[in-house]
Amino acid sequence: MIKVKPCIAKMATYKPPWTNMDRSGYLRLDLNENTLNPPEHVNEALKSYINANRIMMYPDYDEFMPKLAAYTGVHKDRLMVTNGSDQAIEVILRAFLGDGDKMLMAQPGFPMFDQIAGVIGAKICGIPYWPDMNFPENKFLEAIENEKPDLVVLVNPDNPTGIPVALSFIGRVLEMIPDIPVFVDEAYFEFTGKTALELMHDHPNMIITRTFSKAFAMAGLRMGYIIAHPDIIAEFSKIRGPFDVNSLALVAAEAQIEKQNQWREFVSETMTASKPELENFFNRKQVKYYPGAANFMLVAPKDRDRAVQFLKDQDILVRPMTAPSIAHTFRMNVGVLKQTRSFIDSYDRYLNLYDGEPG
Repeated sequence: MIKVKPCIAKMATYKPPWTNMDRSGYLRLDLNENTLNPPEHVNEALKSYINANRIMMYPDYDEFMPKLAAYTGVHKDRLMVTNGSDQAIEVILRAFLGDGDKMLMAQPGFPMFDQIAGVIGAKICGIPYWPDMNFPENKFLEAIENEKPDLVVLVNPDNPTGIPVALSFIGRVLEMIPDIPVFVDEAYFEFTGKTALELMHDHPNMIITRTFSKAFAMAGLRMGYIIAHPDIIAEFSKIRGPFDVNSLALVAAEAQIEKQNQWREFVSETMTASKPELENFFNRKQVKYYPGAANFMLVAPKDRDRAVQFLKDQDILVRPMTAPSIAHTFRMNVGVLKQTRSFIDSYDRYLNLYDGEPG
């Protein structure tokens, strides 16, 4: 049998949970997706594009980029659209890392970083979060000094832990290493409302990624983007293919940008009403959890696997974590109030049945 590169051969395959299962009949709190369907005006825009007999043509980004620029508040020369933020991560890592190069990030982190670094042959210098799920600022700064990384990654907030990174700390890192690329992943920007974008004016070594998969309800269409200095975007353009983002993703993204009321209402209800109600329930029931800064959290039941299975039997999906430091938890995203109350009813039944039993 032919052989692939040794760094790939030693990797494990990343398999999403619930593979080969129809998730459409469940309350989907497992993959940090939007729990609602896209607004009708998005569906109409997609139908109109298909009916115009344009689906057989390659995508053209020219009409969309000024609209994305207006949404983000940056010039279009500072933007690149990608096939989900996964491709954005791949483009950035491939641009700055080679075999044996070092990438510094806090861990556990988004698995795509490990997968892409593994394919490249790069080394991840992982700094563990504190047991109380706070960001390890001092240890991170020490690692910059000691490890001399080729790329620094700050995921704000982190997935899967939800841990935020203070903007002041990002500024300190940028001041510390003006000649090293600093990659800030802001996949949950719409939920937190916090961005390091203003720091880019004084720090051209900073790169930001965002996604349309979460608040915009477009996870299945695969749409993300990079914000960076124009010279960096020009280099990234040598890596991304000319037609990697499909036309339907562009159409849906444009529709969501042009009419923002519905997804903004979803974000507002999720963050200001639904998540606080869920936290109040956990507090009343003395369920240990880590709230995080975005639309998801880690929950630590006495018996994690039993809780996950019980919820699945109630047609609710949550995601059991596998990283050693959080293997006792499951991650769940938060939906609208009606969905959160459905989860609360089910989890209350679980606690009435099993609370107090040894884990």
